Amino acid sequence: MRIMEFLSKLHRYYLKLSGKKKLLVFVVVFILGFILGSAFSNYKNASEMKKEAYQGNEYENNQAEKKHEDKELEELPQEPSDKEVIVVIDPGHGGEDFGTYYGNILEKDLNLDISLKMGSIIEEAGIKVVYTRTEDKDVGLDERAFMANNLDATLFISVHNNSMPDNPSYRGTETLFCPSQNPVYGNMDGKKLASIVQSNLINKLNTIDNGIIERPNLVVLRKTKMPAVIAEIAYLSNASDRELLKQAEFRQKAAQALVDSVFEALEVMEAEKDEDGVWKIKK
Repeated sequence: MRIMEFLSKLHRYYLKLSGKKKLLVFVVVFILGFILGSAFSNYKNASEMKKEAYQGNEYENNQAEKKHEDKELEELPQEPSDKEVIVVIDPGHGGEDFGTYYGNILEKDLNLDISLKMGSIIEEAGIKVVYTRTEDKDVGLDERAFMANNLDATLFISVHNNSMPDNPSYRGTETLFCPSQNPVYGNMDGKKLASIVQSNLINKLNTIDNGIIERPNLVVLRKTKMPAVIAEIAYLSNASDRELLKQAEFRQKAAQALVDSVFEALEVMEAEKDEDGVWKIKK
């Protein structure tokens, strides 16, 4: 109320002033208003800048803290996760690619027969099997490796037979592998798997032991990420080996030797069934 009375008296006093004095008062009031307005605006801007700077620093601090926490999590030892065991069986050749042959005995047919026999036994044990082919058809080498990698397979077994036409007396069994650059499993790689496969084949088939052979140039061995081998069962170019390969009993023995090799490798890799009966392995 007193403020209103004061303003009313001030207004009456202002009306009594001459024109020049009124103008002077107006100019003074205007200048004071401008100065006060500028000061308030500067104060407001400074406050906002200070607030933004604080928020920016807070954001940077939060980000730095988050990166530090993420780095600490990365440095923590990761617990291996369980994954289903998958065995990829690769019957070599197929379709227009006969592989080696002797008369009407084609390697592609022998490979497929042994592979299917092998796979059926493994499946009966409850282990998941995937074939790169189950019939007489062409499958590219890169496609075979991609299939296994895409499945994140546990093991890759490629079944083949051999030939040395210039030396028909040469015979026996060998297993090929590629040295692993970055092994997926600490307790199993291509070389270890090759040793297991070769040992079982020789014990079961009683063929000549040609040992394990390093072949890093072969696509299905070089491009597969899991432990992988090529099992060369016998030589079609050799008369005694060829007679063995013609026998269904011999091919069944070869299949069983490869099955035994898979189980031995999985035992080394500590694979086991879970409560649902699914074979699992730590990775």
